[in-house]
Amino acid sequence: MADVSKLLHTTTDSDNFLENLFADATLLREAKAKIRAHLRKEFGRAGRDRFGQEIRPRFFTQGSSSYRTLNDPAWPPGQQKDLDDGCYLPLSFVRGERPSRAAALFFEFVDAALGDLAEEEGWTLVRKPTCVRLEIADDAHVDVPLYAIPDREFLQLEDRATQQARKTATKVSPDHWEALPSDAVLLAHREEGWKESDPRKIHKWFIDAVDLYGECLRRDCRFLKAWRDHHHLDDLHLSSILLMACAWTAYEAMMATALPKREDERLLSVAERLPAMLRNDMPNPACKSENLNRMSPKERESAATKAEELRNRLKEAVGFCSDKRRAVDLMRLAFGERVPDRPDQVSLPVAAQASINAHPKKTVPAPVVGRSRSG
Repeated sequence: MADVSKLLHTTTDSDNFLENLFADATLLREAKAKIRAHLRKEFGRAGRDRFGQEIRPRFFTQGSSSYRTLNDPAWPPGQQKDLDDGCYLPLSFVRGERPSRAAALFFEFVDAALGDLAEEEGWTLVRKPTCVRLEIADDAHVDVPLYAIPDREFLQLEDRATQQARKTATKVSPDHWEALPSDAVLLAHREEGWKESDPRKIHKWFIDAVDLYGECLRRDCRFLKAWRDHHHLDDLHLSSILLMACAWTAYEAMMATALPKREDERLLSVAERLPAMLRNDMPNPACKSENLNRMSPKERESAATKAEELRNRLKEAVGFCSDKRRAVDLMRLAFGERVPDRPDQVSLPVAAQASINAHPKKTVPAPVVGRSRSG
């Protein structure tokens, strides 16, 4: 019954949830530039000695920074804003060794190079299974995943339209290049060698989806990520890309009729579908054979239960609430105190507004919520 759309997003008042999620990415962008320049210099200086030939790596920014879904962390320093910047070498460059050794050499080289840079900058280097992480501040880090890409695509790396067919690997020893597809992008893994993974496909899928559905899809993805972060659901491995796929899947279902025009009603429609989606597999929209829901059955149930709480709070606020104060409290319980404490931004139907004093008010415990940017 309450319209809480302006709490979520409005162009007439800067105090709204979306604005309060703003993440200043200046440090991330500056760090990315330094990382790229340093790796180019190191590959130019020592690449021939280590790998037998000179090469200038190429880079492709992926993840929330490229999708424009980056949020300020809800609970720093445990949560951090991040930038993913893939470092790419042509397949011919890494094929000089068997696959597992080539991946190890790639990591060794980049670990050493970025370790020197981290020492110069006062950053902390963390070795992750699929990337080199540089923690550049208490609330920010840059991840550098390492890729091998077909030579013919290397010079066209940032061309979104480049698409290559994938082929099934020949069944030979897993530590020979013949076991890996020759026309796919390969991600280096510290323990598993190489895994087929092309982040450009997900990037293209999401940009195309926003082109189709509009900025509201990007906003709803950011709202879901903020809900996850406020409730620490990232501990359940509830990934951003999974939430983006859930939002898109809900949009696809809603398009059978029409997307709700109101901000709060549309987000409620997504939330109503979210519990079931989190309990089941979620195909990668850019690669249907990949399942994005990698949570264990126990984690799936925990995430779905929290999603039911989100659905119920939104449903009460939007569908049944006739008290502005209650509506704000419900939104802040769902998303945290970055939802502004602004009952004046909530509107009620005329009939509901006229009858408020005729009904006893409900009370709820003061919400336990996270910190706010807006003071």
